[in-house]
Amino acid sequence: MIFQRFADARIEQRYRLEQRRRQAKFTRGMAIIAAGMFLSYSLFNPLFISWHDTTQVAIGHWSIVPLLVLYSWYAGQPGYPTSRYADLMLFVGAQPGMVYAARAFAETGASDWSFGPLLCYNVMIGLAFACLSFSASVQKFFVLAVSSIGFLLTMLFLDNESSAQIFYTGMFYGAFALLAFYLNWAIDDKGRALFAAGVRLDVEKSRSEALLHNVLPQSVAHRLRSGETVADAFPEVTIVFIDIVGFTRMSNEMDPSQVVALLNTYFGKADAGCDLFGIEKVKTIGDAYMAVAGAIVSTPRPAKAAVDFALYLIRSTSEISRAFDIDFKLHIGINSGPVMGGVIEGKKMLYDYWGNAINVASRLEGVARANGVTVSQRTWEQTREIFTFREPRPARLKGIGEVLVYDLEIP
Repeated sequence: MIFQRFADARIEQRYRLEQRRRQAKFTRGMAIIAAGMFLSYSLFNPLFISWHDTTQVAIGHWSIVPLLVLYSWYAGQPGYPTSRYADLMLFVGAQPGMVYAARAFAETGASDWSFGPLLCYNVMIGLAFACLSFSASVQKFFVLAVSSIGFLLTMLFLDNESSAQIFYTGMFYGAFALLAFYLNWAIDDKGRALFAAGVRLDVEKSRSEALLHNVLPQSVAHRLRSGETVADAFPEVTIVFIDIVGFTRMSNEMDPSQVVALLNTYFGKADAGCDLFGIEKVKTIGDAYMAVAGAIVSTPRPAKAAVDFALYLIRSTSEISRAFDIDFKLHIGINSGPVMGGVIEGKKMLYDYWGNAINVASRLEGVARANGVTVSQRTWEQTREIFTFREPRPARLKGIGEVLVYDLEIP
């Protein structure tokens, strides 16, 4: 198509606005240069023609200068990019001055040029300027180019120019107008190609950002982009480990598609719980789920949030059981303490945590009862006034030894 448009009207509007904003500074400069050119005629004309004739020619030129100055000013205003007819109005408004100046200069006989060639020269300059300033307005420039041909030929006819002069002037100016139109179209075509590439780049960047934020917290992603090595120490967080009771046996009795659907439902509930209680999902390993409260994601009362999250998941097991017609239960272990965190870079980036407090939380999940929540003494001390716990019981944790653990009373 000669007149190109983006299929999406919103993208088309964005392109036009951005192109005209980008072009505005150049357009203002062109208008000032054109105004200076017309004023310069007034300085040099007295060298070749009388003062009377200079004044007559200057009337035509000076009538155009205020239009150019006003246009230059308006091109710098916020409303210019959205204006639909400002460019067209300038060139239509300048034509009477061009006609007057060309006729006045032709009557002086200083250059032996007749009215026709002088007017053709002036209109060509105007069209060349319009070709560069009509940014993202190919249709309007086409209308201007075609109408200027008709205007020029009409003025020659009214001036009783010869048929040959009208014909050859029309042919000459028509060829120039066609070339100017092609140049204007080529500028627009290149602008559209660059803009489309930018849109595609923005889409890919948004996808990459979304993917990065899906893997890493936003604050961590920002630090990575700035080139920072991400390594942190947290004096007090609460870690939650969750595991499905009898998952190996359960997965052996189900189709692979059912297993995936089950895990998607379970992890979806867990992710929603993280958002609900303001804690951070760290990772999943098989059917295990790890979350942390009070680390990268700020949580006012991490231990309470972690226990609330655990209760939320225990209550959701009955819904999952009904949906899949299975006996779905969880083991949940919770511990509080200091940890270290940082980004491990590789094929799959991950913000992970280390420390003995994490090992304890993992071992507590292993000694939790079916659909039970078992917490360490440190977590119990921080939540005992909020939640009800059973009497502590001794439990041997692998690699740690025997410790007292606390089982949450599930309402």
